[in-house]
Amino acid sequence: MNDDVLPKGFGDTAEEYRRERERKAERARQNCGRRYFDGDYKAADPIEVFDPGPTPDDHDAYNPMGEAAPQSNGRDQKPAPTFKKIINPADWEGVPVPERRYCVPGYFPHGQVCLLSGDGGQGKSLLALQLAVARQMGADWIGLMPEPGKTLLLSAEDDGEELHRRLDAVRSFYGASWAELAGIRLIDLVGEDSVLAALMKGRIEPTEMYRALDAYMADFKPSLTVLDVLADMFAGDESDRPQVRQFINLLKRLARKHDCTIILLAHPSLTGMNTGTGLSGSTDWNNGVRARAYLKTPKTADGDTPDKNLRAFEGMKANYGEVGGKINLRWQDGVFVPVTGPTGLDKLAQEQKADDVFLQLLKQFNEQGRNASEKTGTSYAPALFAQQPDADGFTKKQLEAAMNRLFREKKIRVEVTGPASRPSRTLVPADE
Repeated sequence: MNDDVLPKGFGDTAEEYRRERERKAERARQNCGRRYFDGDYKAADPIEVFDPGPTPDDHDAYNPMGEAAPQSNGRDQKPAPTFKKIINPADWEGVPVPERRYCVPGYFPHGQVCLLSGDGGQGKSLLALQLAVARQMGADWIGLMPEPGKTLLLSAEDDGEELHRRLDAVRSFYGASWAELAGIRLIDLVGEDSVLAALMKGRIEPTEMYRALDAYMADFKPSLTVLDVLADMFAGDESDRPQVRQFINLLKRLARKHDCTIILLAHPSLTGMNTGTGLSGSTDWNNGVRARAYLKTPKTADGDTPDKNLRAFEGMKANYGEVGGKINLRWQDGVFVPVTGPTGLDKLAQEQKADDVFLQLLKQFNEQGRNASEKTGTSYAPALFAQQPDADGFTKKQLEAAMNRLFREKKIRVEVTGPASRPSRTLVPADE
């Protein structure tokens, strides 16, 4: 070009003008081919940006100070965002109030994101499998009647073989055939990249796994989706409130889009276990979800665990109604069943202690060659043991009950010795 013809504001030489054009061209090369995303995280067409800067005819492109003046080329401006759903209450005139639906009445509302927490090994995954089968069979779940429907379960902890074993026990409990479980889908993510959302450029953004889940929910159309477990599916900071809220909002988007309840299984922190809240990290895990429940092993007032097969399932939060009460459960034959009547944890602890004292004294008598029998008489074990200093205050009646429990549990047995004419009956531990 002719350096004698310059845009206004560039002085008497072409040097400043050339430098400006070179800077503009470099920015264009860097921007060319970048991809931009809309709010739904779908890739838009590439946008090529190349503007070599002002030409001698573009004198109005710069102000008198030599600075670029604001311009609009029709590509830089975007329309103002609009609200997706605007509600005018006047439109509800004469419209029936919708009845609230529940996936599990009193505990998990339909179409919402909910949280079920519990320490490792408590049985969260098993309880979720039971819920899936109960919904499929139209049967009760731990004494509650869930809404029937399809269930999708993503498992990052238990692989297909373990799910097969567990589901077989649950199926047998409900008397269901495998064919009757066609409305259940299990996704084995063990060892896979199961992260649904991760921190990207300061925000929690959905991953390819999130998009895969979105697509499968659209295809399978479950009314309940279980995510097992939080630690494998959230790659953010569990203690960071904005990150936690953004992740929960991504799950809410799925719940709302697919008209589906989402139950997120999670582990509590040590503080959450000690305080009994069942929480971990930010309080927004509690505040962000609409309902929350906690599965734990109940303990006595002294902190003892008298029955390791006993669990307590308890509602901890309910935004739309009264918090669900505590349901005592017992693990037996591969499933959880509700315990009828009060559990009497302190009573159980006392009975367990009596059993231990009985076994300890029985071993002492055996080692000393002293006879202790289940038959009433001078060698009646409960009466003899109650008189011992190590009886820890237990009475004959209490130790008698302990002996009967130990017989039922096959922890003690009768050993018969001596001649047939005068046999001697002695109690011994079953493992001897």
